[in-house]
Amino acid sequence: MPKIDLSITISAVIATCAIISPVLTALINNHHLYKMRKLDIKLESEKASVFYKRGIFENYLKIAGRCVTAPNDETLSNYGEIYPLALIYFPDHLQTTLIQLNESILKHDWKMAQKYLENITPMIRDILQKM
Repeated sequence: MPKIDLSITISAVIATCAIISPVLTALINNHHLYKMRKLDIKLESEKASVFYKRGIFENYLKIAGRCVTAPNDETLSNYGEIYPLALIYFPDHLQTTLIQLNESILKHDWKMAQKYLENITPMIRDILQKM
């Protein structure tokens, strides 16, 4: 049986550990940083999406309110720009009221439009508070 020099064996094990340990630490750290970065990107994307939708809801209310209270060519034109976006982003349960409000505005029935706007505003407020 060959004789094993214990001092050489221990030195070899320590040298191997000294090489492997930083490599493993770097791999684990990089994997963790990769996961954290993915989460950050996802959070930023969700935040931007919520901010964009919130802007559409708020702009729709602002423009529809101007259109109903002080109708003129400019407010009607602005309403015409925001209405299709509102149809895309508003939830399904608000679609009917949104369409009815639009029909009232197109018919220049300002009293009915005001009623629909007053009905839809609290619902939009609830949506914005949940965002």
